[in-house]
Amino acid sequence: MSFSLLAGPANAGKVALLLERYLERLDDEPFLIVPTRSDIDRVERDLLRRSGCLFGGSIGTFDDLFERIARTDPNRRGVATELQRIFLARRAVEATRPRLDDLARSARFGGFLDTLLATLAELESGLVDPDDLSGELAELYAAYRAELDRLDLWDRNILRRRAAERVAADFDAWHGEPLFAYGFEDLTAAEWSLLEALAGRADVQVSLPYEPGRVAFASLQRTAEDLASLSGGRAEELPARFGEYAAPALAHLERTLFEPAPAQSESRGAVRLVEGAGTRGTLELVASELLSLLRQGTPADQIALVVPSVERWRAPLDTVLSSAGVPYTVEGRVRLGATPLGQALQSLLRFAWTGADRRELYAFLRSPYSGLSRGSVDFVEGRLRGRAVQGAERVEEETERLREAPLVALRELRAAATPLEAVRALLQSMVRAAYGLESPPVGEASRVDLRCYAAVTALLDELEGWAELGADDLLLALERLDVAVAAAGEPGRVAVLDLLRARTRR
Repeated sequence: MSFSLLAGPANAGKVALLLERYLERLDDEPFLIVPTRSDIDRVERDLLRRSGCLFGGSIGTFDDLFERIARTDPNRRGVATELQRIFLARRAVEATRPRLDDLARSARFGGFLDTLLATLAELESGLVDPDDLSGELAELYAAYRAELDRLDLWDRNILRRRAAERVAADFDAWHGEPLFAYGFEDLTAAEWSLLEALAGRADVQVSLPYEPGRVAFASLQRTAEDLASLSGGRAEELPARFGEYAAPALAHLERTLFEPAPAQSESRGAVRLVEGAGTRGTLELVASELLSLLRQGTPADQIALVVPSVERWRAPLDTVLSSAGVPYTVEGRVRLGATPLGQALQSLLRFAWTGADRRELYAFLRSPYSGLSRGSVDFVEGRLRGRAVQGAERVEEETERLREAPLVALRELRAAATPLEAVRALLQSMVRAAYGLESPPVGEASRVDLRCYAAVTALLDELEGWAELGADDLLLALERLDVAVAAAGEPGRVAVLDLLRARTRR
C-alpha cells in the first residue's frame, strides 16, 4: 500500500502517464477520479484509443467514489436531493427567524437562501459541525441538521463525510483496489480525509499541476507539500514539455507566466489581444475571430471559447453568436429563468400566484409561448402604460377588455386542481403555442426549449405526491432549477465553457 504524487507543469504528460499506469492495473479493478462528469466520456474514449477495449476498472468523479463507498454502509440513509435541501433550508430559516437578530433583515430576501445553502455546503465539506460554531449561523446550521435527522436523511456533503470516516474505520469499505486521481488543484477536508485513509489501504497515485519555485504555482505549494507528506516527502516530477508541440510564443508564455521581468518573445500570431467597448463590443470582436477561423477551415469542435462564468455570460453570448451565425454549444448548466421558455413560464406564475405587476404578465404575453401576436400585445401594453395601469388585478381586467378576449392561459392556470397540474398543463400549452403540432421543433432555440421542457417535467415528476406542496414551494423550486442546455463536446460546434471545464480539455 502506498501513496505517490506525480507533479509537473501544464502539459508535461502527467495525465497520459497516469492513464498508462491505470491501464497497467486494469486486472485489479482500479478507480480513476476525473474532475467533472463531462470528462468521463472523454477519458473513456482516450483509454479505448490506447488499449482497444476495457474489461475492468471504473471512472468517475470524487462524488462517484464517495457514493460507491457509502452504498454498502449498513447505517446508510437516503440522500436529500437539491430540491429537498432547498425546502429544508427554508424550514430551518423559518424555525430560527424569531431568534435571528443580525441576520433577520437579510433572511427576508430570496438570495439569503442560496447564500445559506452555499455556506452550509462549505461548512460540511470542511467537516465543521454546528457545535464548532457560535451565534446565529450555528443556530441555522443546527436547525438544518435537525430537519435532515427528522426525515432520516443525509445531504450530499454528509454522505461524503460518512464515506471518508467509514474508509478509515471499516475494513469492508475498500478492498484494495488501486486509486488514480487527476484534475484538481485543491481538496476539501472530506476529500483529503478520504485520500489519507485510502493511502493506508491501497495504492494511490495522484497527479497535480505543480512546479516548485514557479510563481504561477505558488498557490498550490501547500497542497503539493501536504500530498508529498503522504508519499514520505517524495514526488515524481516531470519536466516541462509544452515547447515540444506548442507554438514558441505559447511555450514562452507557459514558462515565464508571472515571473519578474521575463525575456521578451516574438508572438508571431500565436497570442492576439483584442479590445472592445463593453461586453457586446468585445463579444462581437470574438465572433469575428471565430468566423475567420471557421472560414479558414478550422473544425468548429476544435475551437474553445472560455468565459469566467457560463451563466453570467449566457445572454450576451446567445445574442452575439447567434446573430453572427457561429455554431456553438454552451457546456454547463444554467438556471431555468435564464432560458426563454423558463423566463416566460416563471413570469406568468409570478403574476398569477404572487400578484406581481404588469411587467411579469407581459413578459409572458410577448413571448412566442403565449400564442399571441407581438403587435397586438405591444398595442395593449402601450395603452396600459399610458393609463399608468400597474396593479395585477387591474392589469388583467384591462388587458382582457382591450383585447376583447380572455387570457386563456391565465384562466386555465387558476382552474387547475393543484399547482403541479397547473404547471404541467401550462408547459404543454406553451410548447404547442411556440411550435404547433404540424412539424417537430428544429434549430438551436428549440433544442434549448426541449431540454427545459424535459427538466421541468422531471421536476414535476419528482414533486408528485409530496404532501402539502403549495404554489410558493413550486415557484421556489422552479426558480432554482438548473438546466443542462447542451451536451458536452457536440460535433461541429464551438465549445463555450468556463474555466473549470477548460482546465483539463485539449
